[in-house]
Amino acid sequence: MPKKFDLAKFRREHDTVMEQGVGRTTDIVIPADGRRRIMGPTGVGKSTFVNNVLSELGVRTKPANTSNGFKSCTDQLAHYIVDVPKLLSDLHPKVKGRRLVLVDTPGFDDTNLSDSEILRRIAVWLASSYDSKMRVGGVVYLFPIYPNHITRNDRSNIKIFQRLCGQNSLTKIILATTRWDICPPEAGESRELELRTNFWSDMLPQEESEGALLARLENTPESALGIIHRILERYFDQHEVADMNENIDGIILKMQDQLVRRNKILPETDAARELRRKLEELMKESRGGDPTKRKERLQRLVAQAKDLKIPLGKRIMGIFGMVGLINFIRGERQS
Repeated sequence: MPKKFDLAKFRREHDTVMEQGVGRTTDIVIPADGRRRIMGPTGVGKSTFVNNVLSELGVRTKPANTSNGFKSCTDQLAHYIVDVPKLLSDLHPKVKGRRLVLVDTPGFDDTNLSDSEILRRIAVWLASSYDSKMRVGGVVYLFPIYPNHITRNDRSNIKIFQRLCGQNSLTKIILATTRWDICPPEAGESRELELRTNFWSDMLPQEESEGALLARLENTPESALGIIHRILERYFDQHEVADMNENIDGIILKMQDQLVRRNKILPETDAARELRRKLEELMKESRGGDPTKRKERLQRLVAQAKDLKIPLGKRIMGIFGMVGLINFIRGERQS
């Protein structure tokens, strides 16, 4: 008989988790994930989305931190539990008496945290919520439509997101584009088409009912609540609910299934394997350039590689050669 998943061995001291007895089987969990820029103008992010939803629902709670400079500030994952107000229950009667759980996550390519640490924190929360018998009602993935173009890291990050959610979760995903307030109309139209036909094409099949939804998210509380409406429409369309006490299965994300049901360690999950591929590509790109900056980049990548159980010797020798590896190790020991 396989061992029961042990969250205590998985979490660290300051991790945010859903404690036992807090979550309910009737809760509707909505994580907000997405890309966060390190440089460039800031705009609508995950924390702003959460704050706009809370504002439109008339909820008075400590707001999520938002960026107003060049650095991201959602270092700690945070969740906000909201009793569904009359505003929502009048439009969606089946949601009456339930709670929304909005989850604000740090994004990959964060200025303060490594990708491996971000993945671990998300995994801890997802595992703890599953342990509390809570299920995900929908996932919001935010991506800025403007000003920068799609990068290789963006492509890697969406693959990690897909592996984290799993193919069976597609119909519960909202792909929301932000920063429309600063985007020229002609640029927005062409970039949205590029996202639909190229970047997100495998998540947006021709039949809308079979895949994710593409939506525009304005920097307003009304627009943010519109995203919640679309999640609830899809959520309850697929369930016949007699009363609010009835449990709705929702979805089990791929990472939850692998960690809790299959008892895998984090490096063995599909999302972590995809992150490993991203790190290997970044290692290849770290050849050449300023020696000091190169060493700093390598040290960060090596630390993440160790977290994900990458066999460092073979991987780095293959990328930099034996001489490069020896020089790197010597430099690391002397520092």
